[in-house]
Amino acid sequence: MMKMRYYTCLFILILCFVFSIHSYGSGIEMLFQGESADSLRNKDIYATRIDETPRIDGRLDESFWSKLEVASEFVVYTPGNGLRPTNPTSVMFAYDDHALYVGAVMYDSNPDSICKELGKRDQVESLNTDYISIDILPYNDGLNMYEFKVTPSNLQNDCKYSAIGQDINWDAVWESATRINDSSWVAEIKIPYSALRFPNTSVQEWGINMWRNFHRKHEYSTWTFVNNQDQDIFKYYGKLLGIKDIKPPLRLSLTPYLAGYTEKQDGIGNWKHTIRGGLDIRYGINESYTLDMMLIPDFGQVQSDDVVLNLTPFEIRYDEKRQFFSEATELFNKCGIFYSRRVGNLPRNYIRPYLEAGINEIITENPEESRIINATKISGRNSKGLGVGIFNAMTMPSDAELLDTIQHSVRKVRTQDFTNYNVLVIDQNLKNNSYLTFMNTNYWIPGGKYLANVTGAESRINTASRSVAFTGRLNLSQIYESESSTDVGVRYLLSVSRPKGKFQYEISRDAMDKHYNPNDMGFILHNNEANNSLRLSYFLFDPVWKFQSAHSNISITHTTLNEGNEFVTLRLEADNLLTFRNYWSNYLMVGACPAGYSDFYEARSWGWRYDRPRSYDFNWRIATDARKAFRIHNSFLYSNSPEDNHINWVLETQARMRFSDRLAASFIFSFDKNDNDYGFVGSLILEDNDELVFFGRRDLKTLSQVLNVKYSFNTKMSASLRGRHYWLRAEYKDYYMLDREGELNPAQYPEVAPLSFNVFSADFQFVWYFAPGSELSLVWKNYINTSDDLIHIGFAEDFRNTISAPQANSFSIRILYYIDYLKFRSAISKKG
Repeated sequence: MMKMRYYTCLFILILCFVFSIHSYGSGIEMLFQGESADSLRNKDIYATRIDETPRIDGRLDESFWSKLEVASEFVVYTPGNGLRPTNPTSVMFAYDDHALYVGAVMYDSNPDSICKELGKRDQVESLNTDYISIDILPYNDGLNMYEFKVTPSNLQNDCKYSAIGQDINWDAVWESATRINDSSWVAEIKIPYSALRFPNTSVQEWGINMWRNFHRKHEYSTWTFVNNQDQDIFKYYGKLLGIKDIKPPLRLSLTPYLAGYTEKQDGIGNWKHTIRGGLDIRYGINESYTLDMMLIPDFGQVQSDDVVLNLTPFEIRYDEKRQFFSEATELFNKCGIFYSRRVGNLPRNYIRPYLEAGINEIITENPEESRIINATKISGRNSKGLGVGIFNAMTMPSDAELLDTIQHSVRKVRTQDFTNYNVLVIDQNLKNNSYLTFMNTNYWIPGGKYLANVTGAESRINTASRSVAFTGRLNLSQIYESESSTDVGVRYLLSVSRPKGKFQYEISRDAMDKHYNPNDMGFILHNNEANNSLRLSYFLFDPVWKFQSAHSNISITHTTLNEGNEFVTLRLEADNLLTFRNYWSNYLMVGACPAGYSDFYEARSWGWRYDRPRSYDFNWRIATDARKAFRIHNSFLYSNSPEDNHINWVLETQARMRFSDRLAASFIFSFDKNDNDYGFVGSLILEDNDELVFFGRRDLKTLSQVLNVKYSFNTKMSASLRGRHYWLRAEYKDYYMLDREGELNPAQYPEVAPLSFNVFSADFQFVWYFAPGSELSLVWKNYINTSDDLIHIGFAEDFRNTISAPQANSFSIRILYYIDYLKFRSAISKKG
């Protein structure tokens, strides 16, 4: 208790210290703004209505282009915020009743050296390429922005921004063409109004800015000055004026698909051949809100997850890779209560057939995913800043099949009944880029009489200068189950932050009680925890001496149980990221838990605690210039708990070779050696219902290798291959019994066999975007998973045994075709 009080007092002292630097940071900001406010104010640019529809070919040879107002005089964002860029840029805007047209000229004194690496759509930021970005805020609200990027090789990238970040999976259908000449590269862009949501008014006033990436010098410049010390960049944007008398079009598109699969699971049985078909529908309800519907979806070509052997008491969180669930979902990410991977994932009672199988029964089928019948979402924001999101999905019942090997009969075991998933979000923009959000998720199994309901409210209030932000969140979870009482839990978050300037900070408290459980549709590792944290940051945004930029943090996190206020840990951490003028980067982090860590979770039973001793760790990473053909990124992590001789170190190397603008390959090698790790091995319930909990001391070795190869034939056609091998060995040394004081005592326990776990996966994909919004894809997926106790063999032999083990294979071809209703109707009328 004295230890907890001491560290609590220390946290409060540091908490008070942050306010002493706030006024100093404000002074720095005011000094900077005073020098640049008059000379670098926002700009306006006018778009001109045209009668001639341009041919999108990158030439800009129609007569009207030479008569348009030109947006020029770009300024540097980084490095050297506010300076003139190396090369000038000119951008022009025109419009008609159907689209906005953009003509951009990016001058370059050495056009032969323009960076123009090819890749897949929406991967521009990871490539060695220049680009021009057109940022449009149709409501000019400082919160919601559409971004359209194009590179010299005419590779497209688009995304949406909102108050909570960017939606990189959003895809619009638009046209572009580029050309490189003897003094510049030129982009011609057509953005149909169907790709935007804008107010239904006679006169439009859109927020606008253009960003140019001059990659050869790592130089970013913007049309209107943007302070690179401020995270709220939209307030610096200019205005696009002159657009009048346009109407939001009917936004209706259909995307039918047809897919064929040839599959064999685990090398057992015959190949199975299936044909699947379905339909995606997108309908603009009005100028603000859009309905997306997916009927009979198919996700068989989604990249395989990076499976690992989980020895922790916590669930592994995997990224969402299904496009429907990751596109246009920024509203659903608020309040932290929706994890889309819950929809159609492992059936709720997947383990049930293994528990109920008789002596003579074998499980012949047990689906690992619930089949989605359909999914629908409505999302958007109106001219008054009201955002609405509605999501619904339904999954079919899932059954396992058990074969009686004597009677030769088959019976089914229900692993999940029909399930309904619902999400509702209402989000209102407020002054100063603030917002207020209400959200609800609802998970319902009618047949199982199970209902999980989570309601959340979240708000972010910014001061007029946007220099201080106040964030609050309150979530309530409710679970109703037949023949049991209602389980109600609460989580809340409070934070104060300074998100701009060289000196920034954030103070927060995040607490949840032991009944809070959003995991039917959300994700948390565990509940009953309270975290009080403080982060102090310093940024170097512009070049100084040998440094291009720098970012340093000092943080302290004090953690207790929410119920009982028992001390869990105190985490101290400092880190620094340096980018040198040659664009090498160096990262260093040092951290410590000086009071140890009271682990309430490793025992897998509530009421038990394991007191891990104090520890310290550091992480060092260094990376070479990403613009070079060959790039290497090395990292080394080391942690040590001296009192129990627990040592863990991780070495990782990432190497990438760009052979040409079309062909690139990368290899990631990671080795993790974890000696004297103490973890749960089992428990025993005694006759008096008392419990014995056993731990084991083990040595763990983990090796992971990932090979990526990609080849781009052009901007519409590419092929990629990804292979991954994951290997873990666990060898137990001795065993202990955990006592109620959180200490381990030597004990006898049945020997746990050494474990060798292997996963190998391969994903090959060929994609051809043969028409706007339409694609043909060929995919091969291979998966192998083995586990044995052959701890004595070497890695090479272990790998050979894995490759020769039974494996799952899937070959598929899928074609989807985008049909825009307006274009389809126009084509039919012309033929008529």
